[in-house]
Amino acid sequence: MKFGPRHFSITRQRFEVVYGEISDGSEPGPRFYILVAVSTLIACFGLIANSTAVVIGAMLVAPLMTPIFGMSLALVRGETHLFGRAVQAEVVGVATSVAMGVMLGLVLGYFEPTPEMLSRTKPNLMDLLVAILAGFAGAYALVDVKISPALPGVAISTAIVPPLANTGLCLSLGEVSGGMGSFLLFLANFLSILLVSSATFIVSGMAKIYGEQPSRREYLRRFGIAIVSFVIIAGFLTGALFSSIKERHINNLIHAALKKELAKMPSAGLDEVHHYTDKQKLYVLADVHSPATITPSRIKIMQEKISQDVDMATRLTVRSVRSANVTAQGSAVYDSAFELDGKFGRPVKSLVLRNIAIAEQILREKFEDQHAVYFYRAEFMQVLHRNIIKAYVGGLHLLNEDEILQLEAAIRQATGDESLELIIRTAPEKLQSSVGMIRYGWILGDKATPERLAIIKEIKAELYTAFQNQGGFEIVNVNANYLDSKFHFLIEVVGPEIYPQEKLDAIRRQLAEKFTEAIDLYVWSRPEVVLTPNGAMPLDAVYHYFAKRQKENLPDEMMLFLETSTD
Repeated sequence: MKFGPRHFSITRQRFEVVYGEISDGSEPGPRFYILVAVSTLIACFGLIANSTAVVIGAMLVAPLMTPIFGMSLALVRGETHLFGRAVQAEVVGVATSVAMGVMLGLVLGYFEPTPEMLSRTKPNLMDLLVAILAGFAGAYALVDVKISPALPGVAISTAIVPPLANTGLCLSLGEVSGGMGSFLLFLANFLSILLVSSATFIVSGMAKIYGEQPSRREYLRRFGIAIVSFVIIAGFLTGALFSSIKERHINNLIHAALKKELAKMPSAGLDEVHHYTDKQKLYVLADVHSPATITPSRIKIMQEKISQDVDMATRLTVRSVRSANVTAQGSAVYDSAFELDGKFGRPVKSLVLRNIAIAEQILREKFEDQHAVYFYRAEFMQVLHRNIIKAYVGGLHLLNEDEILQLEAAIRQATGDESLELIIRTAPEKLQSSVGMIRYGWILGDKATPERLAIIKEIKAELYTAFQNQGGFEIVNVNANYLDSKFHFLIEVVGPEIYPQEKLDAIRRQLAEKFTEAIDLYVWSRPEVVLTPNGAMPLDAVYHYFAKRQKENLPDEMMLFLETSTD
């Protein structure tokens, strides 16, 4: 079937029906404004709740599309009475809609702007094109009796009520710029619908029924202001479109740079990115999930990568949420991201992540049955051309060299990569109780009877008394145990040198004279003074001196390797 002008022509009978519907719908009155208020409230709740379905519900109720058709038909036919009623209905309806949005926003108080709200604060040429198509669809549906009358309500009100409701909500939050952007979107949609529906009515012959066809000059006189306004707004939105394209390009570059760096971390991923440009500087806020809080040095590397790709000074802020994807095979053997077919859990393609997962599994199996050492996570690093698996371990004692060598050999064999080196980073843990610091191996357990605890308390008091006036030596902690029918005490002493054996023997004789129980004493000397070429210095002063010099001379990648973890 051919499509031609006859599909736009309208019969006299259909014209009378359409004219009556438009005239009735453009009548300003209580029913009209009640529907405007109700549809605006529905739209506001949908915008605040970020619910597209609720916003669509508001579109179905909104009556603001009909007065626009009334204005179009009145301009086409030169009917001032219809034009006046339609303008009054539209203007008061728009004011009512914005006012309802402001009042609801003030009643609710502060609320977080949602994506549904933000999407309507920065219109561009795409929104204008949508409004043009919607205006044509609605007007053509009125002309053609075979098309459902529900179509114009869905197509046109889509572009009218939500921007007005959003304008009111933005103003209630004091966001004048966002409110102006939303109202500009309404104006663009309003002018597009007005002009396109007018052109459709002209082509359909509605101007000639019961009247004469106006001249082109007369049409220009009637529509001049609307056409000029449309051109101005179209030019503005075209610039906004190019700006939006540029922003999208920058956003893609940011995503690519962040994902490339996060791919080096198992179970890490990028959730969302926000950015804006101010005074030739790019500000980026990235929401990231990872098994550990991302360190400032790694963020600095990401920031420099973004700055290099975008060719603009950048300040990156990472909002990190700690999480981990764990399976029986480790944390990174399978990818948790959803594919377009709805599936997830495919094997990861990254060889680095697979090696990390294998290493994690070996380390977990090694430490899961040990109560004194705990495995947290592992990561891969390339430092000075060396491939390193860096494992984070916490515990009450350090691993010895043979244990680390066995673990490294097991990882190399399982991954098939003989170049991998294992570095263990141990975070010392401390156990404390009401009696002081508890050292590994010095726990009484079921031997802590009331009688023994009383004896231990007396002996501890005697030890603290004996160490008074000891020439700079001071007890910082005492651990006790009971084994082989004997009390054992580990005395932690801080002083300028190793505690002398003769002084320990004297204290042992002193205790033997006062107590009948068998007692063994062990002194852990912790000298706090370091002899240097320049004389005696505190240990902390020497440590900070060399740490500063090391930072000045080592490359950034080594400093990243040595940086203190935030775990």
